[in-house]
Amino acid sequence: MFHYKNIITFPFFLTLFFAAFGQEARTIGVEGEPLLENIHLHLNKTAFFKGERLWFKAYVQDQRMPSSTTTNLHVGVFSKDGKALVKKMFFVNNGISYGDFKIDSTFVEDSYTLMAWTNYMKNFEVATPFLQKIIMIGNAKQTATKPKGGITALIHPEGQQIVADTYNSIGLMVYNQTGNPIQTVGIQLMTEDGAQIQSNIQTNELGQGRFGFFADPTQSYFLKIKDGKGLWTTKKLEINIQQGIGISVDNTGKEVVVLSPKWSNSTLNTEETTGFSIAIFNNINRSFIYLDDLNRDNDVISVNRNQIPNGINTAVILDEEMHPISQRMFFNKQTEVKKVHSVYVSYCLTKNQDSLQIDLILPEGSEKANVSMSVLPVESSAHFPNNSISSSFLVQPYLDQQFIDGNYFFEGNKRLRDYQMDTRLLMEKTEKFNGYLGIGESQNNIYEFEKNIAIDGKILDADTKNEKQVSIMSQSFGAVKLFDLASDKRFYGSLPLFEGDSVLISVLDRKGKLRKPKAELYFNNYDGDTFDYTKWLRNTNQVEPEAMLLKTDEDLNLTDRTISLDEVVVSERAKQNTKFQITANIERRIIDKETIKRYTFESYIRRLGFRIYPDYDNGGINVYVSDPPGIKFVPVLIEGMLASPGELISRPLSSIKSMVYSKNRLEPFISLSLRYDYDELYGREGQFTSIFIPKGFSRTQTYFTPNYPDYTSFLYKKYGAIWWESQLEVNSEAPYSITVPLNEQKEVKVVVEGMTANGLLYHTEQTCSPFENNYSAN
Repeated sequence: MFHYKNIITFPFFLTLFFAAFGQEARTIGVEGEPLLENIHLHLNKTAFFKGERLWFKAYVQDQRMPSSTTTNLHVGVFSKDGKALVKKMFFVNNGISYGDFKIDSTFVEDSYTLMAWTNYMKNFEVATPFLQKIIMIGNAKQTATKPKGGITALIHPEGQQIVADTYNSIGLMVYNQTGNPIQTVGIQLMTEDGAQIQSNIQTNELGQGRFGFFADPTQSYFLKIKDGKGLWTTKKLEINIQQGIGISVDNTGKEVVVLSPKWSNSTLNTEETTGFSIAIFNNINRSFIYLDDLNRDNDVISVNRNQIPNGINTAVILDEEMHPISQRMFFNKQTEVKKVHSVYVSYCLTKNQDSLQIDLILPEGSEKANVSMSVLPVESSAHFPNNSISSSFLVQPYLDQQFIDGNYFFEGNKRLRDYQMDTRLLMEKTEKFNGYLGIGESQNNIYEFEKNIAIDGKILDADTKNEKQVSIMSQSFGAVKLFDLASDKRFYGSLPLFEGDSVLISVLDRKGKLRKPKAELYFNNYDGDTFDYTKWLRNTNQVEPEAMLLKTDEDLNLTDRTISLDEVVVSERAKQNTKFQITANIERRIIDKETIKRYTFESYIRRLGFRIYPDYDNGGINVYVSDPPGIKFVPVLIEGMLASPGELISRPLSSIKSMVYSKNRLEPFISLSLRYDYDELYGREGQFTSIFIPKGFSRTQTYFTPNYPDYTSFLYKKYGAIWWESQLEVNSEAPYSITVPLNEQKEVKVVVEGMTANGLLYHTEQTCSPFENNYSAN
């Protein structure tokens, strides 16, 4: 009998279900319970020449919202044997971080794994760090590929078992001898006596397929697989046909999901068919939705999609004691709610027709999104991420192994890809966190949440009767915090501090007067990390991208061809000059003592042509530049970090070493580098002690366009990059415009990813062909 029943939440059974599933009751971020974080990195590309830089934008979520629990993101590059080539720590602000690695002479292997994680993740073996293979162009050794055997076929029954005397859906993964997926329509299901059960079984470009058959417990079954050369291979299905009960999910309907039990004859012919129930469980929303009791009369249940939470869900059959017997994950796309959104990308040629103006805007009524953008030649094979931001956050945390090209399942709205997503989830075992923590067990968290850089200090000459507080200020970030001074003259706390920076320490007496103390300061030593990262690296996608071999005359080592603004060396003779023209639109100013005496910071940037006005929409003030017939907002960066203009205006000019700026109306900016002789110049050496910070957050390199020697070469078109932008705030009211050089390319590929403050995800890939249709936008 087919029937439909509304979903109801049942708290009593919810408690029992948590008891049965264990981990689900302990993985959600409520008070007293551990919280599992998700991480995604958008890279400028995934294949690199020596001398290039790997840039990334990091998005960190606490389940479905931008992270509010940790500020410390660890990112490392690991070799194939699990050794860390380099590890850095980056500052996370409202779930957003960004950074870079230089691809230098230490990168000698043909590939590495980029991994990103938080310290707290290390408490959970099932945690999902971000993993991405990166390829070194030209490092591949000229050796023949050794065959690993013949064709491999992996069988994954729905519900993890094949039930006798009923129809079973089977997931299928097929690989060749080198471990790469096989796409074919030439697979047949046969019995031992040669009878053909099903023909023309297909696998997609990821090597995954699906078939179904009525399981006869007296038969043996075989797969005949045709490879790319037309040769047939026969593989026996190494399966045990079980007596009992299983679960089936039909996820092909547009409006409904259909759940049904699978009964073997021996189970149906006994009285043991009572006491079973069927349910849908959603880990993120902590929702167990009780549907119905199961018996012989109600074998099919239809559930409206809009009553099921969006994303990953688990359909499960429970016995009389609410223990799970069979379960199966499926992905729900609600018909009324769209979780993954697109950024509208339009474009046109500039007047000289050598650059492309790209305009980004969100759909009408959307809230502001923080996004990143990479621009590549349209022929590029340099950007093949395992996951998009969508698959990283919506699917990947629940899988035992990485997706193979997670972008595939979230590009567009093709129904075929929805079906193949369901096939991929059919192949999974139980929900990833299931049973990791049993009921009543306590999780021993060795690794704590990291909030900024931990400080342990002592004021050696403190008068503890009169002096009760210590003031510490980070010079580059501008953060100030007061710490209580204990009776033993010690103090503890944390601040956002950057490696190579300095902090200013002062002691306050009861009247709030500051004085310069004799102080000691200690920081957490992150070098003593003994965590075994190889257990995470084992989950890296084993399907290797094709390595790129270079001949001697094709070497594109960029080490000696690229410099950045931070690496410009000013000669002794040139130090008298405080103004440098870097490009036609970008200037650099050195702030010397004479300038400090004459100007405040506000008067100085006004002199340079910038304007300061109130921000009536968000409060406070902002920096602007003339953009006839109006004005344009100017982003301000301090040591590579986006800064609040309000903090900036109050900063003394003496704290600034140099300023790089542009008044170009399309891409205006102000970027400040801070000085470390702040006390001496500002006359505060009588109040503060300055202490150098050896370890802290890594400073992000400002993006510069790589200086490729030949923009027309095959290597550039396949493995070069045009542009990378990590700090774009896009809204639905006015387009965000950016101009990028075409570098002699007729078409480019634009990749945009990001998220909003409430966790909405954005992913867009688009080809821009500006020389077609009279330069019109797409």
